Amino acid sequence: MEAMTHDPWRVAQELREQLSSDKRKLAFFFGAGTSIAAGLPGIEKLTEGIENQLPEELKKQFKAIKDDLPADSNVEQILDRIRTYRELIGKSEEKEYMSIRGSTAARDLDVAICQEISKAVAKESSNGIVSHITLAQWIRALHFSRNTPVEMFTLNYDVLFEQAMEHVGVPFFDGFIGSVSPFFAPESVEAELTPESVNTYPPISWTRLWKLHGSINWQIKKGAAEAQDRITRLHGMQNGSGEELVIFPSREKYVDSRKLPFWAFQERLRRLLAGGECLLIILGYRFFDQHLNEIILQGLRSNPRLAITALQYADVPNELALYAKEYRNLSLIGSDKACIGGVVGTWSEPSVKRKSVESWPFWDDVARKFKLGDFAAFASFLELFIGIGAPKHPKDTGPGEEAPVTGDIKR
Repeated sequence: MEAMTHDPWRVAQELREQLSSDKRKLAFFFGAGTSIAAGLPGIEKLTEGIENQLPEELKKQFKAIKDDLPADSNVEQILDRIRTYRELIGKSEEKEYMSIRGSTAARDLDVAICQEISKAVAKESSNGIVSHITLAQWIRALHFSRNTPVEMFTLNYDVLFEQAMEHVGVPFFDGFIGSVSPFFAPESVEAELTPESVNTYPPISWTRLWKLHGSINWQIKKGAAEAQDRITRLHGMQNGSGEELVIFPSREKYVDSRKLPFWAFQERLRRLLAGGECLLIILGYRFFDQHLNEIILQGLRSNPRLAITALQYADVPNELALYAKEYRNLSLIGSDKACIGGVVGTWSEPSVKRKSVESWPFWDDVARKFKLGDFAAFASFLELFIGIGAPKHPKDTGPGEEAPVTGDIKR
């Protein structure tokens, strides 16, 4: 039997047509790969760096917990375990778990790890945020043509997407309201465009940015003596020493106020995928979070009008291909092969020959690899829609200034 293949040119054209539709809902799901493309550390390097930067006593506690977990555990699993210990310890200063004695010591370790995460991902990205700016420019071009807002779900703690959208001038809503000490407003996250929600629903032209694992500019603000703590968003990233950042949702019960944004954003994702015609583009995500995977799979099972395209940076693991074979509305596209419509196949030669003057950000002629799993290549692919020139780094442009327009690319 002849081996099945997929045509990279046709796959790229189909994706372009899907992204061009202004009638159905459009959402993006971004994992760590989008930040790695900007030069920030991935989760493995982040875990190693945090361990090296912690003070000696906290480093011992960090390492003891890490050694007690499976070999491939990272800082998120370590934080999850620490927060379980914090719940078990409660307010006691005598209870001890894994050399962490008392509530103060457990809190100090949690705070110190989150502070080190903030330092690592708040650094200026070594590759700049050109790709993020290109995405923001593309989204801005959609503002007045779409019937529904663009929704962006991200697992990243950094603020690269915020910086890019502010630089370009894309209005966005992230669940927080206010100017002095912005507070989380779940009723606006949950709102849909109905007559009943007219007072809480942000404008359609505002992009939604939902940070599923928290952010380095979220912190827990202590309430009054009997008031519940609440989560606020910082103006910048100058969080004070000892302040608790809201990074990574614990899998166990922890602080109710801390759980709220994570729960609200996950429910937003669940509702988005559950009904109506929708396109979800997944990029930079390796499907390691089983809880979020189940939300995605539930959407694929329950909504036949949902289409998900998952772009993978590297080769497609066989276990992921099994998902795409089972769910025909999931297209899994990797560098080595793709599973589209339940059919797994390697890449053939493009059916259309590339002209010498054409740019094909989706295909590597030499390596015969599909490239759109690379966030930089995906941004270049989007650039073909709006004909913008290469965007400048924020350092190179003044407020409100943007790269020159070179003219529309013919489709």
